[in-house]
Amino acid sequence: MSKNRLKHIDRPELLVPLSGWKSLYKKGKVLQNGDAFYFGLKSNFSMRARANNFETKDVGKLSKLIHKREKKLYLCTNIVIYNNELEELKKIIRVAKDNEIDAIICHDLASIEIAKKIGIPFHISTQANISNYVSAQFYNKLGAERLILSRELNLKQIKEILEKTNIEIEVFIHGAMCTAISGRCYFSSEIMGHDVEFSANRGRCVQPCRRYYRLVGEESEEIEFVRGKEGLFFNAKDLCMIEHIEELMITGIHAFKIEGRMRDPLYIAETASCYREAIDSVLNKTYSQKKIRLWLNRLENVFNRGFHTGYYFSRPHLNDIQFTQRGNVSKKTKQYVGKVTNYYRKSQAVEIDMHSGQISLGDRLIFENKGDFFHEMVIKSMQVNDSSIKITENASSDNHIVVGIKVEQRIPKNAMVSVLIENN
Repeated sequence: MSKNRLKHIDRPELLVPLSGWKSLYKKGKVLQNGDAFYFGLKSNFSMRARANNFETKDVGKLSKLIHKREKKLYLCTNIVIYNNELEELKKIIRVAKDNEIDAIICHDLASIEIAKKIGIPFHISTQANISNYVSAQFYNKLGAERLILSRELNLKQIKEILEKTNIEIEVFIHGAMCTAISGRCYFSSEIMGHDVEFSANRGRCVQPCRRYYRLVGEESEEIEFVRGKEGLFFNAKDLCMIEHIEELMITGIHAFKIEGRMRDPLYIAETASCYREAIDSVLNKTYSQKKIRLWLNRLENVFNRGFHTGYYFSRPHLNDIQFTQRGNVSKKTKQYVGKVTNYYRKSQAVEIDMHSGQISLGDRLIFENKGDFFHEMVIKSMQVNDSSIKITENASSDNHIVVGIKVEQRIPKNAMVSVLIENN
């Protein structure tokens, strides 16, 4: 690899997912930590159709918000496209162009052709399964600005692609891993009765790999496999490269991507913060095992299925499968406690009707509604019947507790209130 290339990419772009307006609840912090952001629209065309996507009418507002802070914004249009969708796709890509979206993420040749005609840069999605330098050179000649490589490559293979191409390279550094090869999975479609609309390639994967299965032989006998006769045999742990950021940066990769457009705002804020700190610490030569342990602890407190390093250093092994627990295994989880009944502007306090659980000073509260509101804070003071308290009684449906808490901003009436608790 040339010295010029190393100098050019000494600071990789940190690419952060957006899951609706809620994911920007800490606008200053989230926007400060990411160098670029990627999002999808409710009109679909993205790989996360069930995510909390943005309305098409909000593209301009979002673009101004991101670009005001001199960050970049990419629109996902990375599903397989059919004939009856081409006109709508043209409209969406035109909206992206008119609102100065920095690039679209795509892999269907129709999306690429339309992007070229409209004149908007495009990045090739990991769904294209780019796994060698000849494929990379092909997309480079086609006019792509960046390639998002297959997740199934090791670091040596990535280095070779970097050395033999002259195009920006992006890789995933954190988040969900598929059991199947990038862009080659039809498991969801098959299990849903051969319905192509439920294919992973259409953004509506029902995640059959996250379900429990039994192994049954030809004679209907159950077969022991690894940890018993039943288990989450395909349930891959999440990718986490916080311990190896320095190694990735040395290779000269241009962009590091965090997966998570279906994750909650806490996940997005915390992962962006940890990886921002990790990248910056490598640059200022303070990257250390002590810091890594602190980052790992923070990442373990938000959504995760357990961590591994994907394919970067070896093919995944049995230890990289989460056999026994489906879904989130984070150290902390949200427990619903009640809802906001009043907000008092002058005193900057809320009244909460608690009908479940218990809260105390120092707890982290989450306020959110079904719309776009989300706020997180630490309880610093609270009152019951005008008396200051340190901890509430246990609330229940038969024992409602009305508590007043000082807040940092306006909280809408009827917002749901949860407390973060240790996961047993």
